[in-house]
Amino acid sequence: MSDDPGPEPADEPFHDHDVERLVADIDLDPFLGRRHDPLAEPLDEPAEVGAQAPPLLALRDLIADDRFPELFARALRAADPDFRELFPRDATPVLREFVRAMTWAFETTEYADGDRSKVEEVVEFARHLGADHRKLDLAPRHHQRFGEALTHTLRHLAGRGWDDRLETTLATAYRVLSTALQQGAAAGEGPARVGATVVEVLRPTRDVVVVRLISDVMVDYHPGQYLSVLTPYSPGVWRRLSPSIPANPAGQIEFHIRDVPGGALSGSLVRGVGVGDRWVLARPLGLLEVDRSEPFRDVLMIGGGTGIAPLRCLLLDMMRHGQNPRVHLFYGARFPGDLYDLPTLVDLAATAPWLTIQPVAEEDEDPWWAGPRQELPRTLHRRQTGTLVEAVTQWGSWADRQVIVSGSPEMLRATVRGLVAAGTPRENISFDRP
Repeated sequence: MSDDPGPEPADEPFHDHDVERLVADIDLDPFLGRRHDPLAEPLDEPAEVGAQAPPLLALRDLIADDRFPELFARALRAADPDFRELFPRDATPVLREFVRAMTWAFETTEYADGDRSKVEEVVEFARHLGADHRKLDLAPRHHQRFGEALTHTLRHLAGRGWDDRLETTLATAYRVLSTALQQGAAAGEGPARVGATVVEVLRPTRDVVVVRLISDVMVDYHPGQYLSVLTPYSPGVWRRLSPSIPANPAGQIEFHIRDVPGGALSGSLVRGVGVGDRWVLARPLGLLEVDRSEPFRDVLMIGGGTGIAPLRCLLLDMMRHGQNPRVHLFYGARFPGDLYDLPTLVDLAATAPWLTIQPVAEEDEDPWWAGPRQELPRTLHRRQTGTLVEAVTQWGSWADRQVIVSGSPEMLRATVRGLVAAGTPRENISFDRP
């Protein structure tokens, strides 16, 4: 027997703990043909179930438990192999949206108090969601197993608090919602998914990419709508992106995407997109539009960052008309160099006497680390310094305008609140929730 202890651990290509971590991270069940119950062990602290609470509200409280998304994700992976492909590896953000939707559905139904229109509102929402889910190509089997996983997860969370009334209420509610989802999917027309090829990539700033694609067949969307997009950079992650040009027979589409810190897709997309990549586009959604009913009502548009894309699409569509309402566009960003689309907007304004551009930046100068940037063109109005909501509201309430706002969730909240506080009627303001 040799006394040589062998190579030091630092010289080994893989340490034992590295191999264990790698193997533990691989889900081998689909390859081994076995199914197991990831929720077999009871929880140390089951969720509290109010014995006197109405069943729908008790289910709402269970689904709102902080442990639900992770437990449900595990149950889904075990319920059907297809769910492993339909959901991203980290399904928590998607399932949190599911929790929000189900919470609203349970509460609206419970508090309807016999008002059938309120219940129908929930069913219609499910139909609308089902139309969007056409892109997932779900079969009745998927709906059944999704429901089984949902029941199993809530039963697991409730522990001994689970009873027949919760089981029956959940089964009834899920049957109604699942039926509406499938009805919505079946009512859709045209292809559920369309392939598209990246033909050009522009990088106007350090964290923004402009992606131009040509779709296999024309995607017929209205100006101001957004599309659900699936890319190869984050499998299973669908992202809502707004085209910056109107639909056309050539199938040309352009998207503006910013690298959002911590985003599930934006970082890998902005850094990894290249010519020749294949994307998948799905059903257009959204309600941003310019009311062209006569007599024309003037328009206030407010776009922050890449939120300028759907507004630019609306403006390009308006260029087709001989007569248009006056449009005052506030285009804002954090630094002056981030106003990357200003040259295009100025070119539009040069041939559209009804369009006025007001650039806004929160800072006066670009930071040293931002790198070189294009020279920004002069506009009729000098660039203002401050937030968009400050720049807009200093001119008054704009109460006589139709107002269209587009940008990040934080920008939307601040701008809408500021406008309402300044006297803009809330019903005059339109925006799409990201």
